[in-house]
Amino acid sequence: MERNEIVRKIIANRRPRDEFARFVVTCVSQQLKETHGDVGVEIVEAERGYDSVWSINGREVVVLLETEELKRAKEQPYAIDDKLWLSFRQEGIVK
Repeated sequence: MERNEIVRKIIANRRPRDEFARFVVTCVSQQLKETHGDVGVEIVEAERGYDSVWSINGREVVVLLETEELKRAKEQPYAIDDKLWLSFRQEGIVK
């Protein structure tokens, strides 16, 4: 995955947190579809942020995107991506 921190910081600063969360989830899901085919994802508002509910080749993975993490995205624009990929690795979906 190619990373452009300047562009991502601009996006993080200009979009509300929920829109930024959806943007990141869309980017990651597009990358997953390239290698895993059947990928679905839904964003659901949760008490401490947003649950991203993933369906990847019949497996379900839920990753909480916490409000504080989304706030820090202005300084660390790829932290949410990294958290999602780490969760997928821990679940054995990606290597």
